[in-house]
Amino acid sequence: MTPRELANEHSKKHNARTTGRDSDAPKKIRELQERIKRLEEAGDALCAAAAFMGWHMEIEKWRKAKEAKP
Repeated sequence: MTPRELANEHSKKHNARTTGRDSDAPKKIRELQERIKRLEEAGDALCAAAAFMGWHMEIEKWRKAKEAKP
């Protein structure tokens, strides 16, 4: 077998191993995005409740943390 044929064979095996994992990536990303959204909504609700209790320092920490996300 020539070096080129060996490289092609290796590529085929590598692609066969990684293809299955890549197909789940978009689903996993959507699930994580939905979870982040739920957590942010819960944090916003807690922040609103904290305003009634006078926890202004904690509210400011939440706002900074939420703004700092990528």
